Amino acid sequence: MNKLTKELLKKNNTREKAIFKSNNDIYTNMIVYLRGSDLTEYDQEVVRADIIELILDGQQRGDDIQKVMGGQYKEICDEIIEVMPKKTKKEVTLEYVVISLNALWILGVIALVKNLITNVISEENQMVFVLTLGDMINVAVIIFVANIIIWYVTQTAFEARADKKILTYLKIWFIATVIFGAIIFNSIYIDMVVVSISLWLIAVILLLIFITGKMISKKVS
Repeated sequence: MNKLTKELLKKNNTREKAIFKSNNDIYTNMIVYLRGSDLTEYDQEVVRADIIELILDGQQRGDDIQKVMGGQYKEICDEIIEVMPKKTKKEVTLEYVVISLNALWILGVIALVKNLITNVISEENQMVFVLTLGDMINVAVIIFVANIIIWYVTQTAFEARADKKILTYLKIWFIATVIFGAIIFNSIYIDMVVVSISLWLIAVILLLIFITGKMISKKVS
């Protein structure tokens, strides 16, 4: 995220605090839906600023968000998205790369800590980072599922009915349970060692992944 986008994001975060609680749920749904669009992060914040302005102006007139937007929230978002410039294929690809790199270094740090603890309490104390085939499968699955969940949540943001929301939560809970079970299975039974290197070397690699993700993220915005 570049400096200009960060500044607009900070401004929007401050201004949205003035939105009444009665208007906040629909506003949140609109923004979540917007996050799943093909707009750049900066353009998303530009649209968000306009939506906040409309809501706050309406509040000053005594109008709620339904009266301001006419109740056609998804349609309004789609119309706005349609006229805004879209991300290029390169930007979309880089965005997924950033998400994957962020997930990779976070999961890597968790694995690093786990290996560090194992090495400390081990009698051999070799300070080695061990990565099994099961660990690699788990990382790939987690990154893939994370992207799917983000897509699903943004695309179903306007599912207003309570029963549909409950069904959505149940679906996510079920999927999470299955994935968690698969991760445990992979960790226990698919234990063929693929990588065995120094903990310090893997720490450097994770730092490079983190820096790379940040550098690409600035370009994406």
